[in-house]
Amino acid sequence: MDYKDYLTIISPPERVDNKINLFKRACGNKIGKYPSMYAKAHISVDFIRDSIDQQSKKPLILKTFYELIDFKIRTIPVHELKINGFDFFCHGPNFRTIYASLEMDVKTEHWFEIIKQALRINKRLKPHITVTRKIPTDFFNTLWPYFQNTEYKDSFEADSLLVLEKESGNPFDRYKEYKKLPFAKKTI
Repeated sequence: MDYKDYLTIISPPERVDNKINLFKRACGNKIGKYPSMYAKAHISVDFIRDSIDQQSKKPLILKTFYELIDFKIRTIPVHELKINGFDFFCHGPNFRTIYASLEMDVKTEHWFEIIKQALRINKRLKPHITVTRKIPTDFFNTLWPYFQNTEYKDSFEADSLLVLEKESGNPFDRYKEYKKLPFAKKTI
């Protein structure tokens, strides 16, 4: 049985991607290459692994799932997301992730809850845009003083979810667009 990985994201506009990539390159200049260094800026919403129909080469469960929820996604209004500074996650004592932080006011928290309900996501979601993913603590200690003292404010209109796919277990396969799920044109 073949499997594919599906990553559901919110993709910011090119100007935000370019700015995040400047931060990533600055990190690379200080600590060398690291995982996620060349990844396009995005907000991860969900990850699913699905088996592939051998004849049609299409996902077995996911295809039907997105057909069923497409109408729900189209009722979720476009929403302005605001970036405000940086923060980090701890992955045990040895690794850290630095990310651009989203302002999570009541409207934005509610908006993400609606998305979680539509996608039937039960896990906790901490929306963010990764700059350095799971780097060793020594590298983090080198970089964090810079991020701690850097102001970064921006905003963009989130107008759709983007579902990406890649072959499971193939380290050389890169995510490609599988399906775009637009939100309603109205904003909240």
